[in-house]
Amino acid sequence: MEERDKRNSVKVKKMTLKDYYTSLPNASHPKTDLINEVAMETGVSAATVRNWFLYGMRPQNRKHIEVLVSKTGIPAEDLWED
Repeated sequence: MEERDKRNSVKVKKMTLKDYYTSLPNASHPKTDLINEVAMETGVSAATVRNWFLYGMRPQNRKHIEVLVSKTGIPAEDLWED
């Protein structure tokens, strides 16, 4: 998803949840750690969390979305592509 940066009129790509996940380094398991932390905080399985990050599935529970926002710093409206 792109939007224009109002300061210099350049197109800027918003970071989605999948973008965030794929940008994490592969060394020393930060992706696995993130998945496990989110799973523990939300009370769902690691497989469910992985579906949120990789396949664009959206949690139905608003508190789960709040955890994702907290962990990634991405606003809720930008977590997934429309």
